[in-house]
Amino acid sequence: MTSPLHDKIEQAYAEFEQKKLAIAEVKQELSTAQTTVTAKNRALTVIVDGRGDLVEVKFPTNSYRTMAPAELGNLLVETLKTARDQARGQAANAYQKLLPPGLPIKDMLNGTVNFDEMMREAMRSVNEPFPGSRRAAGEGTTDGR
Repeated sequence: MTSPLHDKIEQAYAEFEQKKLAIAEVKQELSTAQTTVTAKNRALTVIVDGRGDLVEVKFPTNSYRTMAPAELGNLLVETLKTARDQARGQAANAYQKLLPPGLPIKDMLNGTVNFDEMMREAMRSVNEPFPGSRRAAGEGTTDGR
């Protein structure tokens, strides 16, 4: 006969293994994924991989030859940004269903999350005593905190 604690540990481990496999599948899908975006004026097309990294630039017409260098450069940057945003959005959606609710996965993929602040907030919530607990009343510690 096993103890209830042992059963909970076994169940948690099985869930962990399932999540690990699901994340590996998403990772594999994203490693072969590509996003293709064509500029509004059809002068160029960019292809990015599942992480949003540039794979290829195509010029389906000769219209780019008559564009000013700055205009072509801006068009390339704008089209690449759109492709990256789409690829990262697809990646975020793929991971979102596997991760805890409320996790800012899109911001994490875009690099706009302050991980230090995120960790401080997580530690604050973990260390926050329950209302009415001895620590909440200033008891239970040797230094009066």
